[in-house]
Amino acid sequence: MKNYNISGTIVVYNKPEDAYKTVKSVKQFTDDNFSLYIVDNNSNEKIGEMLKKDFEAEYIILDKNIGFGKGHNKVLDKLNSKYHFVINPDILINKDTINNLCDFMDEHPDIAIACPKVLYPDGNIQYIAKKKPSLLALVSRRIHCKFLRKIEYDYLMKNKDQDKPFEVDFCTGCFFVIRTNVFKKIDGFDEDYFLYFEDADITMKAKQFGKAYYAPCADVVHFWHRETTQSKKRFLIQLKSMFIYFRKWGFKLK
Repeated sequence: MKNYNISGTIVVYNKPEDAYKTVKSVKQFTDDNFSLYIVDNNSNEKIGEMLKKDFEAEYIILDKNIGFGKGHNKVLDKLNSKYHFVINPDILINKDTINNLCDFMDEHPDIAIACPKVLYPDGNIQYIAKKKPSLLALVSRRIHCKFLRKIEYDYLMKNKDQDKPFEVDFCTGCFFVIRTNVFKKIDGFDEDYFLYFEDADITMKAKQFGKAYYAPCADVVHFWHRETTQSKKRFLIQLKSMFIYFRKWGFKLK
């Protein structure tokens, strides 16, 4: 890796097998220039304590689950890096991921936040670079209605060449890089969100200081579990977060 001063945070909560693979991947493909913080949101399995045995990092063990964004914000006062990475505990990086994204940010000083190409484990692309959320786009993602398919297609920017960079309104929270000075200026994630839409929100906040971009020069693998379709509780949390987002950034029907 080049001599970048960079940092990254992984907030873990249950699913220890996924978390272990993610941390192993990050440690394998980074060096001493990368400061890794692992925040354990009071997971049942005490994942932080488990990971401590095998991986050197700075661990923050919490006594309750404070949510995704608030968990990542626990490191704000500790950061003195140039770039900061937000990493889901179900992501695998490769030897080029971090370096290529840092190079991309260096080459484009007008960009504040960027997300890479995200792949399923079978190599197919996940369409994670999106436009601003709209009510009908979000409904279409849940009920898969043929009538709404065009709206979903547009929301996911499927008309764009996924092998070329382009500007976006929404960088997925599963993995993105942000300039650390911007991350600090905007006070990290909005802690009104417990889970969901905090990534759409932070993209909009970062865009006040620069552009948001999809950068396919780098890629990661995401073990996406689609938990809102499996859990009524998570779906209700998603609805609450959606209303917080619309109240803050304006309602959009389609």
